[in-house]
Amino acid sequence: MWYSIFVGLPLLTALMFGIALVPIGYKGLIDKQFPPKGMKVYKPTKILRGWKANVKSMFHLLFPVCLILFSVWGYFQADKMPHEVPKDFDYSVCKS
Repeated sequence: MWYSIFVGLPLLTALMFGIALVPIGYKGLIDKQFPPKGMKVYKPTKILRGWKANVKSMFHLLFPVCLILFSVWGYFQADKMPHEVPKDFDYSVCKS
């Protein structure tokens, strides 16, 4: 169970967001503008250039990378989590 929470969910989320965000971020860094050249937008959008465009493109790249790093961290933490409730656990402390 802990592996699915700490490894599976972040990797699945990184995959889902990465498919959409990584190409946009990469093209933004290459074109040195955001939104990248040829990208369709829903409303008139001011094109960012310079360091602002780089920052926005880097955020598009770093979000999936952070989720992947979290899943690597979670892989090593999942073994330390309890597998079942201890037999001497007092359930009366859980009541509100």
